Amino acid sequence: SAYGGPGSIIHTQYGSIIISCIEEWGFLNKILEISKEANDDPDQNTDEKVLNYVVKQARLKKNGSIGISTDIRLLESLKDRKQLVNLKYLTLVPDIELKDFGNKIKEGLELTVASTFMPKTFADVQNNYRSYNEWFNDFSEVNKETDDDGKTKRKDFKFFPPKKNWSIEGNTKIKRKWHENLTQDNIVLICELGHISDFPWSQFLRWRNEVPAGIHEDNVVDLFSYQQCCKSPKIKITSSTANSSGFDGKWLMCGNNCKSKGVSLKGLMSIKIKCPGHKPWEVKTIENKDYPYSGVGSLRNQSPPYEKCSATEIKKGESKSKPMTVALTTGNNLYYSRVFSSIYMSGDLFKDDITLEIEKLEVKIEKFKRRYQDARSTGDKEDEQYNIEKWQLAVEALNLIKENIEPKEIIVDSEKEIKYRFQEFKALSHKSENELNKEEKHLKVKNVTENLNYETLDLTKYFSRVLRIDNMKITSAQLDFSRVVPADADANGLSSKNIFRSLPENVIVYPVVENFGEGIFIAFNEKEIDNFGLTENGKRLISKISHYILNLKKHSNPFNIKAIEKAELMNWQLYLVHSFTHLLMRELEFRCGYPTASLQERIYVSNDPKYKMYGCMVYTAEGAEGSMGGLIAQTRPNNLNKLIKSALKRATICNSDPLCWGSEGQGLFDLNLASCFSCSLVSETSCEHRNIYLDRTLLVDKIDGFFRAALK
Repeated sequence: SAYGGPGSIIHTQYGSIIISCIEEWGFLNKILEISKEANDDPDQNTDEKVLNYVVKQARLKKNGSIGISTDIRLLESLKDRKQLVNLKYLTLVPDIELKDFGNKIKEGLELTVASTFMPKTFADVQNNYRSYNEWFNDFSEVNKETDDDGKTKRKDFKFFPPKKNWSIEGNTKIKRKWHENLTQDNIVLICELGHISDFPWSQFLRWRNEVPAGIHEDNVVDLFSYQQCCKSPKIKITSSTANSSGFDGKWLMCGNNCKSKGVSLKGLMSIKIKCPGHKPWEVKTIENKDYPYSGVGSLRNQSPPYEKCSATEIKKGESKSKPMTVALTTGNNLYYSRVFSSIYMSGDLFKDDITLEIEKLEVKIEKFKRRYQDARSTGDKEDEQYNIEKWQLAVEALNLIKENIEPKEIIVDSEKEIKYRFQEFKALSHKSENELNKEEKHLKVKNVTENLNYETLDLTKYFSRVLRIDNMKITSAQLDFSRVVPADADANGLSSKNIFRSLPENVIVYPVVENFGEGIFIAFNEKEIDNFGLTENGKRLISKISHYILNLKKHSNPFNIKAIEKAELMNWQLYLVHSFTHLLMRELEFRCGYPTASLQERIYVSNDPKYKMYGCMVYTAEGAEGSMGGLIAQTRPNNLNKLIKSALKRATICNSDPLCWGSEGQGLFDLNLASCFSCSLVSETSCEHRNIYLDRTLLVDKIDGFFRAALK
């Protein structure tokens, strides 16, 4: 999901965990096992046979009934975008049964998604802070017993969830019959490039004692290179008896009588710490099947994988290491997922005339080749000569076409998403119903453009096509993730982390999620939009937006420059289409009871002459079966006009007017104009663009707005 992929922090009843990279996911490794079986089998001697074998075996109950996605378009796009040249299977996340009692896995334990604790520091009721491994070793030592053969083993309690069941009498640990659950630390360090670390409390205590003024300095401290406060630190964090709140009222000390004095945690969130490049989600978990019950503890002892962190910033003309951010595990800046979704469409929809001609010739070549071989085996010389001539002519025609094919155009990363959307837009806006409905179980549409003329209000001049989408399959794959700030949708991957630890060429299986739903597709009249940009009315509003974006760019900082550049590239057309989509989604709340959180948008906007498009889709994909027809019912003749007209009229008034209407910048990065939560913003999970690029005046201004004629 958008918040629960590899590297994310998930809160459970046992504590916070970090989801492991996909190499540790059981069901993906099951597919790899099946694939190896197929490749080792001499009967599976072609790629097609191997694929069919894997699909068939994966669906068997003994293998967890794992599904394989058939969205070849998404597969090819991932191979290109992430350089996964050997990617073969898109695997659906399987349903794993849980027992009614205890919420434990009934069957399919080997298929589950792996994780480890994060942070790995826990405290007891006396506020003693120790690592998971230290608590486990003490627990094991206290609970071990010797059997008749002289072997030691643990009895009574299992350590998971992390707990303490011993007391200290004198210098001796005494086992008790009751236990107390340990409390997990809630402080972590996060880096813009995706790294995450436990807070090094012992090193921090030593540094604060050696450099008392360091907390007030602007320098980045390499805290992870510091030694601990003593050889056997006993870190303790207590609350002050004074009235101070937050970290001001916390006190850090070592209970081992070391030289380090206790210090206050005041100012903790502003400390600048150098990133050690930790990647704890890449730790290996599969090798130890008994974790966390095993006494071996190999997983508890291992340090997280790391790399040199390249996060830098320019200060006073110099490039310096960018510090980590101190964060709570409940913070919303811990994880930003970049998800790529695809609407399933038949591959035939994207074939051009040349491709279709090549396929026809290849079929002819195979047909005449087979007939020639049959004639030769029967000794029919006349038939043999006829078929070899036809075979040769077809081969010559194929070679001639291939010689004249222009080399494939190299597409830069920023264009790949636009091209992918353009394929969908072109198919939905130009292909016939029969062509689109070739595989109805995956995509079924109905052209309802004529329903725009049902009333006296004529909206046909604004829109070239409206489709009712009765059924659609949406497949989503996570590309990567970032922390602190979201990775931009057009990011090249340098500011984000992959969900796999392997080299791209070694990734064969990738996880995806499929949902089925329904929706409404609307294609704007391209000429009407172009003409609006040439009219005096349009120029007044467009000029306001263009000058505003230009001014923002002049005073921008590195955090929002990408978002501003996108606004500059897409220009006012993105504001127009995106604002209209939000108004439509909000109106659907009133018309058919859908909260915007259950709706999704898909924006089709590009000013590039090669991929020119202006359109949108509003859809719902709640659960495996989608919704129950409430959305598509709004495309009926007596509903469609009312839906659009009511959405536009409602946008003319906002509870925050005149402040909202005359806004000179609001929302994230100040990229919205007349748009706020009272009029046109929707749920964050429903918007592709983080609720930015919105301005309702562009649509409904009574003098200059795009839809001004429809509001009369």
